[in-house]
Order: sequence, then structure tokens, then C-alpha cells
Amino acid sequence: MQVQQHAEQPDCGQSYDGSQVTEEIDFNVGFGVRQRGGGEPSRNGGGVELQDNPDPDLPQTSKLRRHPAFSLRGKHHVSLNEHHKGFSLTRSNKRQAIARDWSPGRKWFVASVACFSTALIGILVGIYAGETPAIQYYIVDFHHYTVLGNVFFFIGLSIPTFIFWPLPLLHGRKPYILGSMSIAMPLLFPQALAVGTFRSPYVSTYRVGLILSRAVMGFALGFANMNFKGMLTDLFGASLQSMHPHQEHVDEFDVRRHGGGMGVWLGLWTWSALGSIGLGFLIGAVIINHLPPAWGFYVSICIIAFVMLLNVLCPEVRRSAFRRSVAEVVNGQEVSRRLARGEVKMHMVQSGPKWWGEEFHYGVMLTLKMLRQPGFMVMAVYVAWIYGQMVLNILLLGALMSKNYKFTSPRVGASVMAIPIGAFCSIPFQKAGLFSRSRRSGPPNDDQTFQKKTSWTSHMVRRAIFILVLPFAGIGYALSASGPPVPFIIPILLAGLIGFLSNLAMAECHGIIMETFDTSDLQPGMTGRPRGSSGDKTANKRTNYSSFPRVCSAFGITQGLGYLIAAAASGVGGVLSRHLGQQAACGVMAGILLILSLLLLGTLVRFTEVQIIPDSKKEEMDRYHNARRASQLRAQTGLEEDEPWRPVIIGNPHHHTRRMCLLELGSMSRFSEIRKKNKLVDEKSLEAKHPNRAALEALETKLKEKEAEVVAHVRRSLSLSRASSRASRRSKLGAVPEQGDLGGHREMLDSRGGSGRSGKGSGRGKGSKGRNLSRVQDAG
Repeated sequence: MQVQQHAEQPDCGQSYDGSQVTEEIDFNVGFGVRQRGGGEPSRNGGGVELQDNPDPDLPQTSKLRRHPAFSLRGKHHVSLNEHHKGFSLTRSNKRQAIARDWSPGRKWFVASVACFSTALIGILVGIYAGETPAIQYYIVDFHHYTVLGNVFFFIGLSIPTFIFWPLPLLHGRKPYILGSMSIAMPLLFPQALAVGTFRSPYVSTYRVGLILSRAVMGFALGFANMNFKGMLTDLFGASLQSMHPHQEHVDEFDVRRHGGGMGVWLGLWTWSALGSIGLGFLIGAVIINHLPPAWGFYVSICIIAFVMLLNVLCPEVRRSAFRRSVAEVVNGQEVSRRLARGEVKMHMVQSGPKWWGEEFHYGVMLTLKMLRQPGFMVMAVYVAWIYGQMVLNILLLGALMSKNYKFTSPRVGASVMAIPIGAFCSIPFQKAGLFSRSRRSGPPNDDQTFQKKTSWTSHMVRRAIFILVLPFAGIGYALSASGPPVPFIIPILLAGLIGFLSNLAMAECHGIIMETFDTSDLQPGMTGRPRGSSGDKTANKRTNYSSFPRVCSAFGITQGLGYLIAAAASGVGGVLSRHLGQQAACGVMAGILLILSLLLLGTLVRFTEVQIIPDSKKEEMDRYHNARRASQLRAQTGLEEDEPWRPVIIGNPHHHTRRMCLLELGSMSRFSEIRKKNKLVDEKSLEAKHPNRAALEALETKLKEKEAEVVAHVRRSLSLSRASSRASRRSKLGAVPEQGDLGGHREMLDSRGGSGRSGKGSGRGKGSKGRNLSRVQDAG
């Protein structure tokens, strides 16, 4: 390769083609609505044109390409000539579609692989828990060190899940999944060798090797586990596709709905995380009834190999072309767009990372910001506690059936299967509309517009069920876990009910998190629907390439805390059952869950009205509502027409204000972001400087107002009761009501009869009344 035009060596501020290196890319047209081939990147200066003039004496280093004009032939890059200005990479090289635009069959296959991979973690935990009695017997464990295997396994899982979740946004998900499984598989061999035969109780090498290798395996699998829930959001988005969102219009062109919505897959993934532990417990219990415990680790190796093969066949959901993000940057009067790898740092500071450490650093910062929100913190602890309680219930139910009811190990495993079976029964209820009571169709009339009404949607009913019933189901299980003469089927059925409600609760809480922290439609170029003259709106429907940094951070926090609580439950559960008993251990967990349920209920109650639309847009919004109502009325008569004009307003609100709860008032929620973008937050106010503290103060003010109302109501009711008691006391001291009426009637007659008399006659009438009352009292 020869350079025809000699130029100075470019410094570090220039690229190879002579242009200035900058992180800002000025797109000629808007992001998301560019037509293919339209728009050319701007150059800051003239570049050095390179042409291919190979030396004929050199040997051929590459085969002849179909398009020799664009053949690289071993070079780093090729600059295009002037007559190649119309060259378009997207037209010459067809890219694969983003995962949310895949065919339904391909999406279902990848989602199934994600659920199988999630279930792998629970099965490995369950197999070890089911084999724990045999492992203790083989290594002669007098001090119950064997239970520490799952404790350190959970701790190892929590570390990458909690803090390393941004890395797949840079490097892709398959490298982490396949790499972590490749490391975890060989680590099962030392565990199998440690329990291959009976060991001396005085040699601690086998116990240390068993626990250490299990801890490292948990840490390795954590890098795979942090991807599985993200794979579902890459496929289906972070929307539940609700047809009755709270104070929002339903917009099928909303970019949050890109991907079709998670739907039932949310329940399937939740079961894979919760119910798979009971399935693994059954496998381990059946193995130790016929074989040495080492066979459980060999079975685990086969399961990992099968899941690893599925992930090899599974396509990458975030290919390199879609591991980039665009952010809008405003410098004075100039508006430019920046293109960078990853998304977390771009999401935080509108600048891309130079190396993976920066993306990791900003991921930790985002996690800390999420944890500072009081409403989200309550929900995260609640979801984590449900996971830990499920692990403890599986362990304690197995101990109850084994010690108190003297079941064999296969029957113990079958009894524990009640929990995953109950959890599996809750999966169909994640399909919207099963519990919905809002069946009325058609636009509301004038009377219904001003009437206060509550739409009992399916999500609201499910949330009310698990919040109110789950703690009492745990208390009922604790009361029934006393052993004979209580029939064994009673604690088994109550454990199944706990599994049903726990799966429902965890799935619904994840749905609430997605609704609250999905800000993908608030990114530059992603607001509203496409504006164009084309009649086919779905052809110009905007696509969503976001990985939902806030939602992924929330999932990492809830899962990480859940693994830590599960580690504590695995280590402390046996100690509690030995010292306090089954009932006390289950009762303590259920009591704490009751307190968390009350806190979650207080977090989800909408108590304040917050403005989300600026005053300048109120007139346009009222105009849109009137046009929408008239369009619905015409649609009822059979007239088909396009949807009416709508203003450019962030989100799809029903009204200028919105009733919000403590969770939605958090600093990282989408509604707080909408208020910031609409410039409704005063820069000098407490909400701008400390939004989470302002939310707590608003809640405290509302509680004080409610307390004053309750006190005033109680005082009013007490005063009324005192007045009624005084009246009743007077009636008892006076006459019987019928006799008093008769006496009053007589007085009226006497007064009428003596009306023509003098004042003395009237005085005698009064005196006669007094004498009549005294006679009644004497008669009484």
C-alpha cells in the first residue's frame, strides 16, 4: 500500500483519515427516524486519501473478493474516493435485527434458554441442600460445617450480581455466560472427590476443599446469573403492556412497548428463580437414597453441560452493533449527539467510557443512587426477604418431614415439591386480564367523568392479595409446624400456598419496578411517536435500543440482597430450628415479613398530587382530550378515522397532575425525570437538592394531616356519644318516651284550655305540668 499524498504524521488529536478526534457526532437528521442511507457524517477537515497499489512482487495475501473496490486485504481501513460518496454500509451489509424485532419463535427460544439458565442456579442450590445429611455423614461433620457450602455459594453469587451487571453492556452477554459456566463446571469435581468416600473427622482438608470450591463456583456463576433477567428485557422490553395504566393514555406506538411486553415470561422467570430450588432438593433427596452423595455433583455437571449447550446455540441478544448508545449534548446554542459504547456512563454523564472500569464505576454510582430512594429500598428488602424465606421454608419443611414424621428422603423431597408446584400455579395469573374488573367499554359520559371511581385492574387485585395474605399464610404454616398429631398434609398445603403467593409477589414487585424506573422513552430522539405523512404508522414505529440501566440496577440490587438473605437463612435456619424449634423459626420470619408488608403497603399508597405537565401545555392537552373524546364517540357510531392530533408531551398523562406514592417520588423514577425535563422543579428547592428527603417530608406532612383528621374525627364522635349518653340519661331521669309525649300533649291541651285566662292560669298550667311529672316519677 502506497500513499500518493504525503502528509505529516497525524498527532494523537487526529484520526487516521485526517479528521479531528471528538466524541461528539453531529447527525444531520434526528435519531431514530433517519431513513436508510440518508445523512452523512460531518468532517472537520480534509482527510488523507489512501489508494490500493499493491506491489506485484509480493505474494497474494488474501483471496479475491466479490467487491474488490472495498476489499480490505489485510489493511486496517480504506478511505472511500469521491465517486463512492453514496456508499452505505447498512445497504451493502445487511445487519441482523435487534432482539426486540426478532420473530416470535426465536424470541421464545431465547427466553426459554434464559429461564433454563436461571433455574440452573436454583437446581444447584437445591441438590446440595437435599444431599446435606449424606454429606455430613460421609465427611463426619460434627459441627455442621457442611451447611456453609450454600452460604458461601450465595455470597459468591451476590457479588457479581450486585455490582458487575454493567459489563455485559460493553462486551455482550454470551462471553460472560459461557465463560462462567466453563469455570463452574470443573469446580464440581473437587466437591465430588471430597465426598467420594468416608473421611476422617480429624482431617479438615476435605471440608475446606468442599466449601472453598463451592464459594468460587458461586462467584463464577454470578457473572452468568446477572445476564438472565436482562436477556428478557432485551427481548420483550421493560413493559407489562397494561391496558389500564394509572393516569396514562394507552399508546401502542410508545417506545416502552417495543418488544411486545414481558407478560407470562415474568412469571416463568420468577418460578425459575424460586421454584427451581425445590426441584433441585427433590433430585438431591432421591440421589442419596440410592447412591453416594458424589453422584449429586456429577448430575450437576451434566445439567451445567446441557444448559451451556443451550447457550451456545442461543444467539447473542446484544450484538456489538447494538451495544452502543446515543446521548444528546447541548453546548450553548449547539446541539450535538454522542455515540459511545455501553450505556450506563452515557446515561449518567452523557459521555462514553474509555475502558470497562469507567462503566463499572458509574454502574456502582447508579446502584447507590437507587439505594438512596426510601420507597425502592423498602421494595428491594421485601423482594429479597421473600427469596430468603422461600429458601428457609424449603429447608425447614424438609427437616420437619424427616425428623417429626420420619419420612424417607424421596418422600421428603416429594413433600418439599409442594412449594415449587404452588409457585408454578401462579404463573398463569401473570397474564393480564384474569382478575380485571374493569370491563366497561366506551367513553365515559358527563356524570361518570366527575364521579370518583376505582378501576380494579388485574395488577391491583394481585398486589392486594399477596400483600395481605402472604404474611398470614406464613403465620399459619408456623402454627402447623408442630409435628404429630397434626396431619402432615396441613403444613405441606400451607407451604404450597406460601409458594403460590411468593411467586406472585416477586413477579408483581418486578413489574412495579419496570413501570416506575423505565425511562427509555425519555431519552433524546425517543419521545413521542413518529411524525410523518406515511399512512403506515407501524412502518415508522420507533425502536428502542435501551438496556434500561435503572431497571437493570434495580434487578441487580433485589437479587443481590436476596442472595445475602438466603445465605443468612441457610446458615442460621438450622441453628434457629435446633434452639428455638420449627414453629419459632418460621414465626420469626413470618413476623418480619408482616412488618415489611405493611411498609410496602405504605410505600405503594398514592397520597399526594404532583404536577407533571407545565402550565404552557395545559391548553394543548385539554384540546387533545376533547378531540380524543369526540373521536371515541364517532368510533362508536361506526365511523373509522385516524387518531386525533396530539401535542408533544413527555409521557402519556391523563391530566396535568398525577397522584404519586413514595416509590414514584424517588429521585430516579421516571416521573421525577419527567418533572425535571418539564422544568417543574425549582433549582433552589429541597426537591432539587435532596429529592428523597423532600419525598419523606411530604409523606410526614401527609401523615400529620391524617393524624389531625383522625383525632378531630374521634373527638367529634366522642362528643356526639357524650351528647347522646346525656340525652339518654335525661330520658331515664325523666319520663318514658310514650308517657312524656302524653304529658306534653296534656300540657298543650291545658295551655290551650287556659289561653283565655290571665297569667295566673298559665302559671297554674306550668305548675300542673310539674305535678304531672312528679307523679310519673313516683309511679316509676
